[in-house]
Amino acid sequence: MKKLLFLVMALMVVFAAGCGGTKETGGSSGSSGSDNGVSVDVVKIGALHPLSGGLASEGQEMRDAARLAIEEINEAGGIKSLGGAKVELIEADSEGIPEKGVSEVQRLDREGVVGIIGTYSSGVALPATQEAERAQIPFVADIASANEITERGFKYTFRIQPPASTMATNFLSYFEYLNGLVDSPLKTVVLVHEDSVFGTSIADLIEKEAKDHGIEILANMPHAASTADLSSTINKINSLKPDVVVTTTYLRDGTLLVSGLKESNYQPKAIIGVANGAFSNAKFINEDTAINQYLMDVNYTINPQSELANKVKEEFNTKFNRNLGPNAAYSYTAIKVLMDAIERAGSTNRADIQKALTETNMADHILPQGPIVFDEKGQNINAQAVLNQIIDAQSMVVYPEDYKNADPVYPIAQ
Repeated sequence: MKKLLFLVMALMVVFAAGCGGTKETGGSSGSSGSDNGVSVDVVKIGALHPLSGGLASEGQEMRDAARLAIEEINEAGGIKSLGGAKVELIEADSEGIPEKGVSEVQRLDREGVVGIIGTYSSGVALPATQEAERAQIPFVADIASANEITERGFKYTFRIQPPASTMATNFLSYFEYLNGLVDSPLKTVVLVHEDSVFGTSIADLIEKEAKDHGIEILANMPHAASTADLSSTINKINSLKPDVVVTTTYLRDGTLLVSGLKESNYQPKAIIGVANGAFSNAKFINEDTAINQYLMDVNYTINPQSELANKVKEEFNTKFNRNLGPNAAYSYTAIKVLMDAIERAGSTNRADIQKALTETNMADHILPQGPIVFDEKGQNINAQAVLNQIIDAQSMVVYPEDYKNADPVYPIAQ
């Protein structure tokens, strides 16, 4: 009996050795590539965005940008360090609902993804990244501004865009620049924002620092992003008569606000968005020309001085018959950052990819900033917003000087 038991154990050891080891998380059996001794045909990446619901337009544009980035990588030979393994995009729909975002991360985990990008809204990003951290899935946030996303000590969360604090700081700096261009600086401001962590955090940060920058805040007015009526907000703006309306919204409520102000009795001397989901939305810029002329937005965008950025913009327009908006530009970049890490890791092991992400130093990208480098918290240290202005149905960068392709029109009303 002992001899038989010894023989069985010996055969098991030989069989295990012949199998070449244990398959790593995210690996896919096949013959095209090698991952530490494991053959890899396909590398799976998750993209989590609101593909349905009230934010579907933005989410679908971001998904399309991710598709374009994946297509480019596969056409260029796939993941070369994995023998040319192809990349497969697994699309997930958060519907803009935090709980759905969490369940979709869990599904992507079961699907065997080695990384995720997303999510557009901070309300989804916060729990989604927490779930990804639990499962140890590298998560590259393309758009999600809440400071807390990279303030929780997570090791698997990385963010490309500037956080809310940077957006607010950039606004204050750019507002001073604009006032330096005119003889009579604009001083009185009302803050209008959607009431989730996204809009509230930016407005509160601006209000906290306003006095130090010579700004008088007349009112801080939140509203639900899903609202169908902003008449009370517009009436209050009319009664306060501020020099400037500073606003953080999504597409629907931002459009409602601007159209209501356009029809009202009082026209502010400037309307400036901060991370505004309408003013930097390609559809709003191209189609809502009756209300959008000279609107400004302190927001992320592509670098208009970059040949690579303009090439990507043209490719996106050709493939999807629409312009590449700022949100989509960051989704495209998030895929490229994640792919760069996988290429350098030469592995589909999530821990290896996480380590490679911490060592990212990507200078060849389409954003208006220096190299993409993550700090110990996972935040892109060179991320910044620029000052955009809609001029004749085009979003133009008017500041900083290194990236501008137009001069600002300010103020827009006397």
